Amino acid sequence: MIREITIFFTISCIFFICIESTAQDFSYTQSFAHTSTLNPSMTGLHNGQYKTSLLYRNQWIRAVEEPFTMIGGYVDLRSKIPIKLVQNDAFGIGLGFISESQGIIEYKKNVFNINAAYHKALDYNGDHTLSAGFQLGFMQNTVGYENITFFDQFDGNGFNLATNEDLPRNALSATDLGVGISYQYNFDVHLFALGASVFHANSPELSFGAQDQSTLSEYENKLYRKYVVFSYYQWFISNDLSLTPRIITKMQGPNTLTSVGGTARIRLSGIQENAVHFGMFVHSGKTVNSSFKPHTLSLLAGYEFNNFNLGLSYDLGMVNQYNWAKSRGNFELSLTYFGLLEGNSGVGCPVF
Repeated sequence: MIREITIFFTISCIFFICIESTAQDFSYTQSFAHTSTLNPSMTGLHNGQYKTSLLYRNQWIRAVEEPFTMIGGYVDLRSKIPIKLVQNDAFGIGLGFISESQGIIEYKKNVFNINAAYHKALDYNGDHTLSAGFQLGFMQNTVGYENITFFDQFDGNGFNLATNEDLPRNALSATDLGVGISYQYNFDVHLFALGASVFHANSPELSFGAQDQSTLSEYENKLYRKYVVFSYYQWFISNDLSLTPRIITKMQGPNTLTSVGGTARIRLSGIQENAVHFGMFVHSGKTVNSSFKPHTLSLLAGYEFNNFNLGLSYDLGMVNQYNWAKSRGNFELSLTYFGLLEGNSGVGCPVF
């Protein structure tokens, strides 16, 4: 078992160190609650025939006047291929949405995704699986002008006049594309996985003023492509205890975010399908204005009861520049349900 763990960390370190690149999207602590947002190839890659998940995040509660909030929901379906020669193959299809809002100008982003993946068994027993997935997204960004004021609106007592500013459109729609691949090796009850994905592959336009005829603006602001790589290892020490170390790196434009940590699953004695989960993660990153360094510590607690998984995570700031002294930290809540479970509910990709 020690040899297996050594191999896991050696492969992971080589995999991530060899990647030389530089995340603009918001990142979530419980990345595996919505596996399709981590890698489209993981659509349907779970124990059971379907999976539904909800995720809510509240960020920068005191650091800004209007904190960032996010809510999302996903449904993934898994089906085996009814052909004898490929009986261990499977395909997955999923639908999901994410709604984010932030700031006094009421910036909102709504995304609807359609995901599809094929899981190819590389051996007769299906211990080795290679998966490929595709994501088609429809994104809408909006801003509210009601809370914005200009100097020409000031009448001496307040901002009560109409503005003569030529404002660009306040809604923008775009198509968003993503692809991903992943590999799983299931030996005994243990599981090793490795994956890579690219989001915003078509670099959708984010500028509200781009080619806007009312403002005659030709300014463009393309969304950087986001590259995500991950690896995890599910180590079942006993029937009552399993550990899942993991590492995730996200690179988008000049920004990099790496999360390293793991979770422990403890089955409650005498209750077959109930368990508690505990986890800790360190997030490190760099931006165009800062070097690579640790900046956030996340703590996670989860409860697994029958087919449900309830997770709560809390992020603690580790450096002053992120205004953590005035903030309560970031809260994240997830609820996942697995339908028609097959075998041990603890086997499969992480649930948080």
